Amino acid sequence: MHDAYTPLVFLRDTHRLRALMVDNQPWFVARDFARLIGQRDARPLLQALAPYEQRRLRLDHGHDGHEEVAAISDGGAYKALFRFGGPEHDGIGRWLGEVLVPTLHDYHRVPDAAPRRDVLTCDGRQIAVVRWQGDVWVAWRDLPALMTSGWGAPV
Repeated sequence: MHDAYTPLVFLRDTHRLRALMVDNQPWFVARDFARLIGQRDARPLLQALAPYEQRRLRLDHGHDGHEEVAAISDGGAYKALFRFGGPEHDGIGRWLGEVLVPTLHDYHRVPDAAPRRDVLTCDGRQIAVVRWQGDVWVAWRDLPALMTSGWGAPV
């Protein structure tokens, strides 16, 4: 087992989700994910997953030492969300796919690698963009907000 990993901590509502990259793949602390989707205990969640969707990891807590935890892969997280999540958790899958997993990849990316994700602030709203080949790329769904903010006005 690898010595120890330092997780990134994400917050959604009042729940924390510790996440980390292992071999360039996202993993989440099973207990945190279970609580995020309203499960008190991670054991039923882990029993529902395949062996390759879970593993034991040691987390580094600096001067406080280490903690061994059960972790689930991103695929395992989606499977658990489908199996155990309720309608009140509709946004969690989208949050995982659009915010959390890309942020993990960005955090572990080689500096100055391209393309890279960035954020523009327009009229107080943050719009996710990609900077690539000297241009800023915007998702179609965000283009109207960007155009009405003055960013798209002809010079």
